[in-house]
Amino acid sequence: MKLSLLIPTVPATVEQAVPFARQVAHDSQLTRLWQGQSYGLEPAATFAYLAGAGHRVPVGTSVLVTPLRRPAQAALEARTLAAVTGHPAVVGYGPGSRAVQQERLGAAYDDPVAASADFLRATRHCLAQPWDPPVPDTGADHRYHHAGETLPPVAHPRVQLALGVLRRRMARAAGEVADAAITWLTPAGYVGRVVTPAVAEGADRAGRPRPRVIAAVPVAVARRGRRPEALAHLAAGGHLVLPHYADMLTRAGVDVSTADPAAAAAALVAGGGFLYGTASDIAAGLVEYAAAGVDEVILNLTGVHSWYGTDETLLDLNEILAATASLHW
Repeated sequence: MKLSLLIPTVPATVEQAVPFARQVAHDSQLTRLWQGQSYGLEPAATFAYLAGAGHRVPVGTSVLVTPLRRPAQAALEARTLAAVTGHPAVVGYGPGSRAVQQERLGAAYDDPVAASADFLRATRHCLAQPWDPPVPDTGADHRYHHAGETLPPVAHPRVQLALGVLRRRMARAAGEVADAAITWLTPAGYVGRVVTPAVAEGADRAGRPRPRVIAAVPVAVARRGRRPEALAHLAAGGHLVLPHYADMLTRAGVDVSTADPAAAAAALVAGGGFLYGTASDIAAGLVEYAAAGVDEVILNLTGVHSWYGTDETLLDLNEILAATASLHW
């Protein structure tokens, strides 16, 4: 299993991302630098700035919401990331919440899973990468009908298209159409019991190899004065109030309530969706993700960064990396 790093903040300036790009560039244990959806600076622009500043590291997005973009635009952004960094890029997409769909599109998707799969098919068609087979127009949501939408060919490293996955049906869709399935806040046991098998099922149904499974895992090292439930709330509170996250966590055996995000954050820690403890404890928790079939873990230190800043974030990160250095996933 590989380890990667999420930029642990939504950058207000591109310079805020530099210490984390530098860490990925100089630490052989870290595979990729990730950023989630931003309503401030566009992630592709942040990564392009980092590359231009000399930090040409592999990058990924986890996940960009489809209501904000058309497939041709998504394909253009994705191949730009690969071209400017000089590395294969992993670009994840998801439908976002029903509120986001309603606000950006005027109506929520009738079927978010089908719409997401169709968006991925259309984006792949726009990329028209030579190693991809022809993409049939089989999507159910024809707002992303891609007839005639292609881009002029440009040489670039490979773009891997991913779907954000929480529950079984989206995991099956990722198995059918994506290069990777990306989970967020999913405890290891749930990944192994639900996500990985469903991705494999979808791949088998489509007659293709199982896509990689990537898990973004919030973590924090236990230190005097720290409260894990507060750090979990900072890292995930915005997600815990959303019904689709609460539903996933309930299915995972984590008793959460969208009406009480503080209690939900405490439940997330108790249920293993937020890894807190010594660096060795966290390493042991990451081993469970490897056993669940996860191919890459994105270390998410957003809670630590929100409260304690960059220096303590990097201190936690380096202790975790030291604790995992001798592990054989």
